[in-house]
Amino acid sequence: MIRDDVNARVVLTIDKTILRNNFRNIAVSVAPCRILSVLKADAYGTGAAVMAPLAVECGADRIGVADLCEALSVQKSIDKSVPVQILGVILPDELPDAVANDIVLPVNGLAMAKSISAEAVRQQRQVRVHIILDTGMGRFGCLPDFFLEDVKNILRLPNLQIEGLYSHFPCAGIPGEAETLAQIRLFNRQYADLVANGMDFACRHIAASDGILCQPDSCQTPFNMVRLGLCWYGCYRNKNGRNIDIVPALTLTARVGAVRKLPAGFTIGYNRTVRLTKDTVVATICAGYADGLPLALSNTGRVLINGVGCPILGRVSMDYTMVDVSHAPGTVGWGTPVTLFGRDGNETISVAEIANYKNTHIHEILCSLGKRVQRVYV
Repeated sequence: MIRDDVNARVVLTIDKTILRNNFRNIAVSVAPCRILSVLKADAYGTGAAVMAPLAVECGADRIGVADLCEALSVQKSIDKSVPVQILGVILPDELPDAVANDIVLPVNGLAMAKSISAEAVRQQRQVRVHIILDTGMGRFGCLPDFFLEDVKNILRLPNLQIEGLYSHFPCAGIPGEAETLAQIRLFNRQYADLVANGMDFACRHIAASDGILCQPDSCQTPFNMVRLGLCWYGCYRNKNGRNIDIVPALTLTARVGAVRKLPAGFTIGYNRTVRLTKDTVVATICAGYADGLPLALSNTGRVLINGVGCPILGRVSMDYTMVDVSHAPGTVGWGTPVTLFGRDGNETISVAEIANYKNTHIHEILCSLGKRVQRVYV
């Protein structure tokens, strides 16, 4: 059914009731770990201004983002008492505003810590920071061989509140993966060395969504926080590590722009990548790669119409995609709803299915949803 308050051709529906249930079930599974809700890239395309207050309502201890612009934007939508934290790195020109606005900052190493400290002293403010330990991601953080000395030197700097210690998995979605387990052991050893030298941290975290689902050791002592991202939305590659009751909360829909019966021999779409071998009922749907429908679905993906899968014909274009509706039940006509991912009747297309066609991951699919896709919260 097309809602009266929806006027876009392509709509992403976000079910807040499902999100509340997912959050509760995840929180129970990782207890007593606290939850840092990761809402990078405008909450993976779902709208951080809405999702941040919802995460706090659900019980998130804090919000994690990618950069200062995201941090300042999210901060406006929630109570000032809820910490907003940049994950990854802070840039030099971002420091004055980050310090002035009490953003929790990452520390990539001693040099960055010195710069944050100097800015905090200049502004006569205290700044909360989390130190990154690079256990194998190879992106940011202090290296294990120098970690103890680095932390000792960071702790000597003025105006820094060393609140947390964290690391990042590159391959946590594979349960029991040997190098991931080795990362957990490395973190534990480094943390134990710090404690033995009289140092401790209020927040200790390594697990993001894949870790929550597939690496139970990353949600246990000494870890006391997890970074909840896409699995809050019920999006995941697999749940082999944990039996957590989470279901998809996102549905992407479009509508049919035209339906025609095209004769055998007719070609479909740019570059004539398909030629019909028989008379075919073809629907043109009002969605394309500008809306986030990957080009990789050309001649291989499917959509759902009237509860059944309809194969994509030809090349996905910027604004339109053609599909074979010869076997779709009921009436398919101008304005008929189309499910790009989500459930229609007994059939479901997951975000992971679309990602597999493109040989990519779920994050890229959601982050690619175009600006003209209307976000609707129910």
